Amino acid sequence: MEQSEKREHKAREEREIEVSSIGKAFVKGTHVEFTYHRHRFTGVIEKQLRNSAILNFDPEFDHTNTAIDLKQKIVISYQKMKAIE
Repeated sequence: MEQSEKREHKAREEREIEVSSIGKAFVKGTHVEFTYHRHRFTGVIEKQLRNSAILNFDPEFDHTNTAIDLKQKIVISYQKMKAIE
């Protein structure tokens, strides 16, 4: 990667993502539950996007086929997740 490409890539990463009003309640580190292909999972928000978030599966799901296939991460819409305590 050339120097100018590196700067452009870094600038894109640093750009702030405008989170939708639904997503404001789901900040980084929030523990959530969600359903994926009719199975219930839990995880922690790693990064917020506009209408969805990138989640890391909880350790109890590390050895499920779903988590392994998705490399322990998944993108889920804010509307399809629920904060848990």
